[in-house]
Amino acid sequence: MGIERRESGRIDFSVPVRYRHKGNQAVFNTIGRDISGTGIGFVSSEFFPISTHLVFEAQHPVRHDFIKAVGEVMWVSKRPYSEDFSVGARFLGPPLPVN
Repeated sequence: MGIERRESGRIDFSVPVRYRHKGNQAVFNTIGRDISGTGIGFVSSEFFPISTHLVFEAQHPVRHDFIKAVGEVMWVSKRPYSEDFSVGARFLGPPLPVN
């Protein structure tokens, strides 16, 4: 069993998530896996180098409004029997409401 490095508990977040590379306008859609006050886990067909900065938009799991957050990719792992990746990103600031 590995050492738990998360700073806060995560909740299931199996909802659509939009993301784009910071500084780029092309938007991609994916599915979230989990979320906390400090980060997000999601599935992607795209490989991300560690430290890649992404801008996320998704519906808040409790308030149901839409939020936007900038995150930094902390880890990436290949999903078994799939071409997809599991990705974990930490938020670089608190999520903000989308206007």
